[in-house]
Amino acid sequence: MPNHNVAAIANEFLKRARRDECGLTNMQLQKLPYIAHGWGLVALDAPLIEQQPQTWPYGPVYPDLYQDLKRYGAGSVTALIRENNSSPFKEERGDVISGCLTRAESKLLDTVWKKYGSLSGSALSRITHLPDTPWSQVMKTDGPFSTINNEVIKKHYKYLKNKNIEKEKY
Repeated sequence: MPNHNVAAIANEFLKRARRDECGLTNMQLQKLPYIAHGWGLVALDAPLIEQQPQTWPYGPVYPDLYQDLKRYGAGSVTALIRENNSSPFKEERGDVISGCLTRAESKLLDTVWKKYGSLSGSALSRITHLPDTPWSQVMKTDGPFSTINNEVIKKHYKYLKNKNIEKEKY
């Protein structure tokens, strides 16, 4: 099963948001792929995303994705993410970043969208900040801007699955 670029997964959530006529912010587009990746490590037994998130002050962040989307500030992301997306000049941006999702991966994203897609960026951030989450564990041991590895993420989401927790309290 292939690992996808985080921007391709973020674009999948942007497509679902467009379909449902709602907007997504940079913060939501950091957290939704992260949550999908966590559930994917358990459900698919493989990484969904090739990049590893880091411990930033507002939860797990994919640095390259943050760079791609920072021009939107706290507002809605209005366009799909392209190659060289951080360029201020549209003519320097390349093709839309996409991935060829398997049926299982697409179903996983649909499930995550259904359960978490209506939550605000701050609500998603609170979920990732709960005690004993991968972000809080790595922040405590390694500090800010440290990599959150797949083993820690998988262990957390396996725990949630075993506890039959579909949505953490926030």
